[in-house]
Amino acid sequence: MADEANRTAFIEIQGRMIETTGKLKQVQTQIRNKETEKKRAYLTLEELKQLSDDTNTYKAIGRT
Repeated sequence: MADEANRTAFIEIQGRMIETTGKLKQVQTQIRNKETEKKRAYLTLEELKQLSDDTNTYKAIGRT
């Protein structure tokens, strides 16, 4: 009887571990994506800092 209870508890914990591992991988991927986005934004800012204040950097397309 105790072996069956241990087995049930083990299966439950194992399922939670698999679920948690999946969530962890998802969060790690989100962190990597945000780090890439942060780096791209930083590099863009560094390039924009080199331009004078009166330089046009955006132009609307398709608007009249």
